[in-house]
Amino acid sequence: MSKPIPTLRDLFDQALVLRADERAAWLDAHCADLALRVEVSRLLATDAAEDARLLDQPFDDLLGRMAEPAPEAEPSPSGTRVGSFTLLDTLGAGGSSIVYRAEREQAGVRQTVALKLLRRGLYSAEEQRRFRDERRALAQLRHPGIAHLIEGGVTDNGVPYIALELVEGSPITEHARTHALDVRQRLALFVSACRAVEAAHRALIVHRDLKPSNVLVGREGSVKLLDFGIAKLLDTGPDDDAHTQHRAMTPGYAAPEQFSGGQITTATDVYALGVLLGELMTGERRAPGDDHTPSSRLSAGEASGVLPASMQKTRRQLRGDLDNIVLKATAEEPERRYASAAMLADDIERHLADQPVLAHPPSSWYRARKFVARHRGGVASTLAFLLAIIAALAMALWQADVARNQAQRATSVRDFLLRVFSAAEPAGPRLAPPSVAEVVRAAIIDAQRSTSLHPVVRVELLDTLGGVMGAQGDLEGSVKLLAANYAYASAQFGTSPPATLLAGLALARAMTDAGQGSEARALLDTLLQTSERLADADLRARILEASAHLGVDRFEQQRSEDESARALALCETACSGPTRVMVLLTRGWVLAGFQHDEAAIAVFEQALALQRQLYDGPHVAIADTLQSLSRAQRRLGRLDRAEALARESLAIVEASAPDPHMRRSDALDALRQVLIDSGKLDEAIALGLRIIAMDRATLGPRHTSVATGENTLGFTYVRAQQYANAAEHYRAALAIAERIPDNVRRSAIYRSNLGEVLGRSGALKEGEALIQVSIDALRGMQDPDYGEICSALENLGYLQRSSGDLDAALATYTQSNRLYREKLPDAPKAWRAVSLVGLGRTYMDRHDDAKAVDALQESLANETTPAGTVSISRVAARAALAGVLHRRGDDVAARHALLQAEQEARAAHDALPPELRAFIDGVSATIPLP
Repeated sequence: MSKPIPTLRDLFDQALVLRADERAAWLDAHCADLALRVEVSRLLATDAAEDARLLDQPFDDLLGRMAEPAPEAEPSPSGTRVGSFTLLDTLGAGGSSIVYRAEREQAGVRQTVALKLLRRGLYSAEEQRRFRDERRALAQLRHPGIAHLIEGGVTDNGVPYIALELVEGSPITEHARTHALDVRQRLALFVSACRAVEAAHRALIVHRDLKPSNVLVGREGSVKLLDFGIAKLLDTGPDDDAHTQHRAMTPGYAAPEQFSGGQITTATDVYALGVLLGELMTGERRAPGDDHTPSSRLSAGEASGVLPASMQKTRRQLRGDLDNIVLKATAEEPERRYASAAMLADDIERHLADQPVLAHPPSSWYRARKFVARHRGGVASTLAFLLAIIAALAMALWQADVARNQAQRATSVRDFLLRVFSAAEPAGPRLAPPSVAEVVRAAIIDAQRSTSLHPVVRVELLDTLGGVMGAQGDLEGSVKLLAANYAYASAQFGTSPPATLLAGLALARAMTDAGQGSEARALLDTLLQTSERLADADLRARILEASAHLGVDRFEQQRSEDESARALALCETACSGPTRVMVLLTRGWVLAGFQHDEAAIAVFEQALALQRQLYDGPHVAIADTLQSLSRAQRRLGRLDRAEALARESLAIVEASAPDPHMRRSDALDALRQVLIDSGKLDEAIALGLRIIAMDRATLGPRHTSVATGENTLGFTYVRAQQYANAAEHYRAALAIAERIPDNVRRSAIYRSNLGEVLGRSGALKEGEALIQVSIDALRGMQDPDYGEICSALENLGYLQRSSGDLDAALATYTQSNRLYREKLPDAPKAWRAVSLVGLGRTYMDRHDDAKAVDALQESLANETTPAGTVSISRVAARAALAGVLHRRGDDVAARHALLQAEQEARAAHDALPPELRAFIDGVSATIPLP
């Protein structure tokens, strides 16, 4: 077993008994450490300079007479004995001491304490004095809110220690947060802390370092103050300096006089208590010199429990008394603060009792409010009687005002309609009656200039007129008008009333129609947030369904599905019948937009059943729902059912609307789409020509609907392989689109389609150039439509492959597939399947068979068209896969893929493009029969 290392005191005691002439040799033998030898020599020299009574003094007094500090001590290991205590573990360490959990057993009783060892590096005369002051100060304190001194002494190696009551608890701020205390509970704890500080002040002791870690709350909820180790006695003796040079403090809680070396008084602790109170209320410690009120420093991002209530409620509770109390306690000048912790506690208790506080500037109104707060019952009964009288009077006045308001609105609407119809009447010879667009423009000017229109009526009229303007094709004018109307409503009524929200909703719909998806999304987000607490369930549901509808265009699948479901849930009990139908139709639109056509059909049928209850007999709204059902059935390949629904819709419209009419055009288009997919191209072309003529007659020759009709007719001619006719109608669509302002997207689509058909006609370079211009235009949009970019890239890749430029085609299809992965992860999988077929065909032409197989199989994996339903891209992928597998020698798999392609091609009848039919026949000719 190793011999224990002697301590400084052991060495001093052993050397002391030797004669003076023997000590040098003994020190050489026993003090190899030079620093240790110097310390022992100084102790011996001090002993030699004093009389024999020196040894009768406590060793700590002897040690305190040394001029230079010793090296700092490291934390002692567990199990070390200090006096009668055994160290267990370390509780904490500061600049001047280390605190341990320690225990001792006396007369069979085990006692656990917090034992504080002073660091050896602080053994100057000043630090020794501070240690004696702390021990003496704590010995005087006897208060349940202050940790009391149990014992003090010096270790065998000369390190002073004190044993204090061990407090198991957490800092007051942490306790308030973990227990989610409200304002009153936090203030009650704080008052307990103030009373403990008050007790110390009565004992003429200033703490000087009050902070959350020195104000603990035990498990039972009682407050304990810790660490009076830097306290300075107020009754300083003649040996004490008036201003200590050692400024022991925590800067964030220290009063200005502690930084400047000014007089330390009870007001110093009041300042720290004020900082602590502000932190307890707001969760943030004030910066030195910050004179803002606590309520103005609240942060909305605080974690749960930091604030005593919600940010808004906490701000209300702090405003007034508590703001003023904190400001008074933390005043820069000590004389402006509370004179003691007791006065601070008293003011808080007055606040809790709804009494006037000293910190609040005196006023009659303030005292009156406090009186009402203290006597709520009596004041409430008196006020209730007065309010009953006032309410009866107010109800009578309100009813009269409502009647007068309704009369004003009715009169303003009547006068407006009379002016509009008068303006439409010809004042002289003219070739034709005014068009719808002319009447709308005249009505808009009248509504904007009128001084007699009721403000709400003005907003509602312009909402409607703006929608009609957009339907007439003036999308830019519609957005401008509705933006001005929304700004007017916001300024006139504020941002949250229904009239303003309706104006914003009309503007968002117009932005959506105009292709301003980002702007529409930002506005709808604002409307959704503003309408959260709106009582009008119809309006809330309409805003939700508009946002969900926009989400389909922007491929926001999760959002669209969530918002349409929320709107539907809102309408289960609260919405009117028409709004519920609108929400059901939007829900169906969302499901269909993300390839859930079966679910969409079920929702559309619910809407249809509700409409048949709302309307007596055939109705154009029923016709619209039948068209939605027809389109969903068509996408599922149920062409006979889709055609029957489309024809039923057309019959209702033809019986309800004159010829020509926009509704007739929509109904004809639903039927035309079914005929195209069914391969009934001659009838589809005839309907297409009829639709264009109808749209020109009703909307004018330059309307966007006319351009759309021309483009669809061009596509129909492509399916019929009549490329010259297709190019003619694509050019007509492009000519209209280019004359419409802010119509970059549509123009690019039509230009890309024209480029493709020119390439099919043999003008490959001209076609490629047009498509490239389209791609550049689409990429340059503020909110690029990546779906259309990919479609244009597929057109370009097709022409490049047709011209034999396989490297360029490979790069183009690769780019398209990358955009689907990176920009369109929620786009319909069938879209990417088309791009993958093009990529696979290109690899096939390059004889890169392994990559061709991968691309074609991935295309089939992305195909979402139900089995038994014809999919042109699936037929093409299977036929190409059959050709590649045959070339690789796998004729069994090749024949299987080819058989599947031919079966689906036969089911398509005339709907299969002739080019694809020829490709299948070519592959079939190369694969030997079994």
